[in-house]
Amino acid sequence: MDILITGAGLSGLSTALSLRRANPSHRITILERSSHYRHSSKSLNPSPTSSSHEIGAAINVPPNISRFLCHPSPGRGWGLDPLKQKFVKSEGVLVVNPQTMEQVGEGLDHSRNEEMWEGGALWYAHRVDLHGGLLGLVLESNEKENGEKDAGTNGEWVEGDEEGKGVNGKSKGRKGWVRIEGGKEVIAYNPSTLSLTLSTGHTLTADLIIAADGVHSRAPEYVLGHPNQPRMLPDPKLNTCYRFLIPTAEIASDPETKFFLDSDKMEAKVCRLWPDVKGRKRLIAYRCRGGEIINFVVMLRDEINTAKREDWHAPVSKSEVLSKLSDFHPDILAVINKATDLKRWPLLYRPPIPTWHKDRLVLVGDAAHPMLPHHGQGAAQAIEDGLALGLCLGDLSSISAPEELEHRLNLYEKIRRNRASAIQVMSNAGFDEEAPAELEGYLKEEGWVGGVPKHMKEIVEFEYGPDVVERTVRVMKEEVDAGWEVPRGFFPGFERQ
Repeated sequence: MDILITGAGLSGLSTALSLRRANPSHRITILERSSHYRHSSKSLNPSPTSSSHEIGAAINVPPNISRFLCHPSPGRGWGLDPLKQKFVKSEGVLVVNPQTMEQVGEGLDHSRNEEMWEGGALWYAHRVDLHGGLLGLVLESNEKENGEKDAGTNGEWVEGDEEGKGVNGKSKGRKGWVRIEGGKEVIAYNPSTLSLTLSTGHTLTADLIIAADGVHSRAPEYVLGHPNQPRMLPDPKLNTCYRFLIPTAEIASDPETKFFLDSDKMEAKVCRLWPDVKGRKRLIAYRCRGGEIINFVVMLRDEINTAKREDWHAPVSKSEVLSKLSDFHPDILAVINKATDLKRWPLLYRPPIPTWHKDRLVLVGDAAHPMLPHHGQGAAQAIEDGLALGLCLGDLSSISAPEELEHRLNLYEKIRRNRASAIQVMSNAGFDEEAPAELEGYLKEEGWVGGVPKHMKEIVEFEYGPDVVERTVRVMKEEVDAGWEVPRGFFPGFERQ
């Protein structure tokens, strides 16, 4: 199939990788707003600064995706090596009183995650490192499929058609591709004509259009018939987030802050949470980039600085952050004072939507289910989307019946929409807050019999436990072909270094 994907972020790349692995004949073009990509007909070529341009700081890679994304075994893993990408493996969560600095309770043990979650660990990663790892897998998928020269074309590639006849009667070279075209901003979609419009006024068509262009995507408006407007969560829900990174060496070199890196290195292996429930704020910290950087997140309720649109680039003064946390222990404030580049964005909520596709326009990632960051599941759910959609469409082509494509898109929603919607609702509250009551309906649809999760352990079980690969295989066997199997080569694994 000729497929257009809008957005080369985590959801766009994971969808492209899954489609490519499931069917090398798919011709996939990713339209990226940023100009930090260039391409040719032979390969996908990110510019040297493309990965560093990816928005965000650190990010969770939880067991529900690491069990297939980072598993080394062929037949089980997509092939992303977490150590090569400088991910940091979590051994748990520690809860600390922000005023006294004393540990509260036993926290959460992640040291046995791989045993408990069928090979899935919880990793902490810089967003750029995760993005770069996925981009590398996409590049590798092109190289593996196109690794031999076509003898009939003087060493040049021939992009063959899906029936294997080649172009102008020449022998077939590669059947499909993934390529990224930078500087392509999409401003409108037309599901009925299978087209989209760029900011230049040009119109592009395809057999399928996949909107992976994030929380500000225009695609939901065309799927639903109206915008899915962001909303401010009611008091006392947290509505503001500050994020910043501090090099570990900066903290270690100062006698006033080196306490933060305790001698037994336990802090290097866990996420630490300083919740102030009465004050409606919390601080979170964990390492990424091989331990070289510590990621800090502050979430709080702010009734003064209210915004109606997300902006991940808005700077904030250090003095504002320190003033908001002025009743925290002075030692913590001394650490925060090391920050030099602080960002602020509003935590706005969009509710789950009743459908993710219309005609041949389909949503993935934040375009389908934008999530607040309380549970660290936004990227994971986007990657689950990509894996499921690619497998659902693996054996289709441009000559497949429209009814069959519609059937597969419905199966994709059957696999993904309710689970993602449940986590979308669950993510409106932190682990230390009561889960929203509306969650119960989604949980029943998922077959969750325990009611609304009441503590961190139950939440983790719901989020980490389900296996998107198993669910996809089951649905495809039930709804398409009892003999359906994951395509050969879809999970190549990798060699441990």
